[in-house]
Amino acid sequence: MDIALLFGTLIILMMLGVSVSFSMGIAATFFLFVTDQFFLVTMLPQQMVVGLEHYGLMAIPMFFFAGAIMTAGGLTARLLNFSRVLIGHLPGSLSKVNIAASMFFAGVSGSSTADTSAIGSVMIPAMKKEGYSAAYAAAVTGASSTIGHIIPPSIAMIVIGVMTETPIGPLFLAGAMPGVLLGVGLLAVSYYLSVKREYPRSERRSTLPEIAEATLSGLSALAMPAIVVGGILLGIVTVTETGVLACIYALIVSVAYREMTIDAAKDALLDTCKSAGNLLFLIAPASFFSFVVLTTGMGKELVETITSITTNRYAVMLLMVLFLLIIGCALDTIGMIFIFVPVLFPLAEAVGISPLHFAPVFVLCLGVALLTPPVGIILFMVTNMSGAPLTEVIKEVGPFFAVQLVVLALVAFVPLISMWLPGLMMQ
Repeated sequence: MDIALLFGTLIILMMLGVSVSFSMGIAATFFLFVTDQFFLVTMLPQQMVVGLEHYGLMAIPMFFFAGAIMTAGGLTARLLNFSRVLIGHLPGSLSKVNIAASMFFAGVSGSSTADTSAIGSVMIPAMKKEGYSAAYAAAVTGASSTIGHIIPPSIAMIVIGVMTETPIGPLFLAGAMPGVLLGVGLLAVSYYLSVKREYPRSERRSTLPEIAEATLSGLSALAMPAIVVGGILLGIVTVTETGVLACIYALIVSVAYREMTIDAAKDALLDTCKSAGNLLFLIAPASFFSFVVLTTGMGKELVETITSITTNRYAVMLLMVLFLLIIGCALDTIGMIFIFVPVLFPLAEAVGISPLHFAPVFVLCLGVALLTPPVGIILFMVTNMSGAPLTEVIKEVGPFFAVQLVVLALVAFVPLISMWLPGLMMQ
């Protein structure tokens, strides 16, 4: 009943249009009042401050800024050109360039929404000009942008690592193989649809000099994930220090290309401040919400209830995935992390699910939620960018959505996919 009261109140508030930040604070306070534990509300200011004191959270604004600077400095165009010379000769070349560029850009931004904005603003108009339908262009862009949440460096992984006190480096590695698998799956669907619908391709293959030139140009961007993950794994820098290093590297590269203007740099800084501010405004009440869940014993109650039914980790994993897919229709991704990681992570630990297995599955569920109405942020972003009717975009997203579910199932029930690379690198 406690769980139903707290989370029921939270969902009702959000359905009424109250922001996630205020919904969490109000729901937690209302729960304490109804259950005669209102004295705990005195912890609200302290818990909001404590939630913002995690050292690892300082890395998030840095990665936001690094991605914004590299976009302003012309990295998006170089990644698109690199993708084009590699696979531009295949049927439906622009759709595959779109997906490949999203995979590469994910290693720069760490954010799906940043991926959508940077890649979509270029690729959707280009695909429409080449004869692709607006709905298909939007679907490809939206589906491929969800890779940004899982391929390292991943902002979602940083947040989960901070909340569960799991080392960030291994978490990054745990997301690498699932991210690549998702990208390959999307490319396969795109190839099938391109052949079936006879979408256009480039008239010729790129020459070796063109490939070499594009590769050298793109290496400056592709080096970003190597710097980030490598620095953490080698113990040279912490995740926060890596964020600073990423910013310095992004500034050096952007200045070297001489494509970033003063106005573009100001816009990048402003966008970073907005993104980081929105996130911090969500973290503070989420910390109090998590405090209420843990202090009142709801997390322990949930673990005991589920484990009394089954202790089979695959059965528990299935229940968690189904729950996240359903609740993802009503919540935004950051809200899902702060609300449900404190509840579900102890359950995963209780049945023997490794954090390196739990985190990628959770993040893949977030990717599905980004494309799921009525709250799917990326679904509505690409629909607005393309000008296509929402119903047509949803129809075109269908095959790519199916791939996401297949990859999610594989990662959820084949732990080796996410845990092999961390195990190999951490030996």
